Amino acid sequence: MVDSETRPKGRPRDPLIREKVLLAAQRVYLASGLQGFTFEAIAREAGVGKPALYRRWTSTDELMEDVLRSHALVPAEASSGGIREQLVEIAIATLRLSHSEAGAFALRVSSERGSGGVMFDRYFERFRSVIHSHNRSLVRAAIERGELTPDRDPDTIVLAITGAVLVGTLMALAPSPTADPQAAETYCGRVVDEVLGKRTAAS
Repeated sequence: MVDSETRPKGRPRDPLIREKVLLAAQRVYLASGLQGFTFEAIAREAGVGKPALYRRWTSTDELMEDVLRSHALVPAEASSGGIREQLVEIAIATLRLSHSEAGAFALRVSSERGSGGVMFDRYFERFRSVIHSHNRSLVRAAIERGELTPDRDPDTIVLAITGAVLVGTLMALAPSPTADPQAAETYCGRVVDEVLGKRTAAS
């Protein structure tokens, strides 16, 4: 016989509800921005009751913080090849991100950065400290190996490549890595070659 004081009371918590709500919250934010980011809309999207949200998050700001933290910012493993191969991998990873729901979410956060306060600032600081710093370190290592000349600037190289891929996506110039992986890889290779290309005679 189970003692009444140790018997679980009420309905057991769904261990998957947090992931379900975070995904729903991301989609609500994508569709409606901060103005439409409400517990009611998120509960409806997630298919759960609002009390389930209130038990886990005290406010929509707290929930948004959780959504922002849930975005995995893990650099791709760099290949053992030279810097060109590594930079092409960075370009492809950026292209995949830009064509994903996570990428669309990041762009929306960027567009509302002024309204999101410090939590949005912290989100982009994580991008800089994790992804960009990792990519920049690959370029620095290539300079130390003598693959690139010492006058090359790691920040500029990385931003030129990732920026070209992002703008190319926005302008529908970059092929979809899902629809046409080969064309996407070729595009990323061209971007990298332009950035690493020979200096002009005037320079």
